[in-house]
Amino acid sequence: IPLCVTISLSIGCSDMVKENVLVRKLAAVETLGSASVICSDKTGTLTEGKMTMVNMWTGGHAYDVEGKGFDPTVGKVKREGSGSDANQDIAVRTALLSAVLCCNTTISKVKDPETGEEKWEPKGNSSEAPIVVAARKIGFEENISKQYPRVLEVPFSSSRKMMLTVSDVSGRS
Repeated sequence: IPLCVTISLSIGCSDMVKENVLVRKLAAVETLGSASVICSDKTGTLTEGKMTMVNMWTGGHAYDVEGKGFDPTVGKVKREGSGSDANQDIAVRTALLSAVLCCNTTISKVKDPETGEEKWEPKGNSSEAPIVVAARKIGFEENISKQYPRVLEVPFSSSRKMMLTVSDVSGRS
């Protein structure tokens, strides 16, 4: 990958020279040249427009989340290494319940008008969709938030870089 990125940047610079590109701020070019880490996406987020959860860490253990896309009926959550089913693991259930209660995104089956094929599609924030899908994979229902009513929501703020939700979990063990 480093070789591919270097070649791509070199070709890009050559193309810019051929087009007589004018760089107004030299600092922009210097910043690009001094980059020591370039992250590339191999999960399909850019190519398919879908984010998926593939791993999670909770309760001192790593877990693999199987499946692809937004279909919650395909794949399971398994403990890394042993491959044992972790759907009833209390740490997994607690982490995903906490996470899904913070989400406003829903997933539902829709019919593709062109092919007539049914597929799962998220409605809402694309970064929340993988959390909702993983929670559904371990058996949480779509309406889980009705069992734990939201008491307060403070919307995402770019200055705080976070969103806040408070749900009523009283009377639960």
